[in-house]
Amino acid sequence: MLTPIDIQKKEFSRKFRGYSDEEVDIFMDQITQDYEKLFRENQDLKDQLEQVNKNVAHYQEIEEVLKNTMILAQKNAEDIRQNTEKEAQLLIDKARIEADRITRESEQEAAAILQEAERRAGDLIAEAERKVSVIFEEYHRLESQAQIFKMRFRSFLETQLKILEGEHEETPFEREEPAEEEESLD
Repeated sequence: MLTPIDIQKKEFSRKFRGYSDEEVDIFMDQITQDYEKLFRENQDLKDQLEQVNKNVAHYQEIEEVLKNTMILAQKNAEDIRQNTEKEAQLLIDKARIEADRITRESEQEAAAILQEAERRAGDLIAEAERKVSVIFEEYHRLESQAQIFKMRFRSFLETQLKILEGEHEETPFEREEPAEEEESLD
């Protein structure tokens, strides 16, 4: 392949009545420049192609390694799956036997616990009923005292209002001793 320098150094023999030297030189300079540009572009493309080929080769190596790794991983996964299935079946069988034993023991314990719970529940219900009865009695007693307190307090307030208005008359509640009021509030 011709290089730009080969074109530039090319000399033609002279003949009588040949082409104009100046026109030939100008045209040759133009060809040299264009060819040099194309030559450089071609060289750049070759360099790029070489780099692409290197990259492709590198990726092909990686792809091969990945394929081998995948094959090995699949084989290992299959081995692990088979071993896991065997172990799982053994564990299931063992668990089934243990579950049957625990179920029998649990049923026996549950029957005993239920019997004890029923006895204790009866005791607790009886105790709760007794406490409810006591609480209701206390509630009624407190409710009665609250009514008495409200009546006395209302009477007291009415008396105070009358005193403020100047119409005070002594009420039966005012005549009682304060100690008696405190006892009745308890």
